[in-house]
Amino acid sequence: MDTDLQTVFSTPWFSIQSFLSEGEVEPYYRFNMPRGVVIVPVTPDGNLVLISQYRPVLGRWTLEFPAGGIDHDESPSDAMARELFEETGYRCDSIDLVGQGILRVDREDAENYFFVGRGARLDPAFSPSENIEPKVFTPQEFRTLVMENKFDHIAALPILLLVQYKLGIVLA
Repeated sequence: MDTDLQTVFSTPWFSIQSFLSEGEVEPYYRFNMPRGVVIVPVTPDGNLVLISQYRPVLGRWTLEFPAGGIDHDESPSDAMARELFEETGYRCDSIDLVGQGILRVDREDAENYFFVGRGARLDPAFSPSENIEPKVFTPQEFRTLVMENKFDHIAALPILLLVQYKLGIVLA
């Protein structure tokens, strides 16, 4: 598959490698990133907990599902619980892993784990970050956000399909 794999750029968060695929003369480039988690937290009354986060790359605030990287010593479920609390202050009564895979198969090798959390409740001891704000939406409001292109985490939308297929729960 890969020949002459070379790291051409590296940061603490990701690296870029170039390689020649068999029979090709132009190199391919691959982003190497840590494994990640994405969660759709659902409150007891069926609302969805999202985050609004300032993204310097875009120069604006976005609406997303809570997500983040898995530390070297963490399991995907431990990383999910940590990221969910750090970003939203919520904890869930039950968590289901609904799938795993690569979000952008054309340029990265990071496997992501997709969760749905039910019974999401805000921990009163939570102190929010300055650059991430949790927001709660009804399923109808969420659907409107998606239809009006106001939900920015578009690559994570298939989680909703996995939740429906595997658990029979329609969230939007």
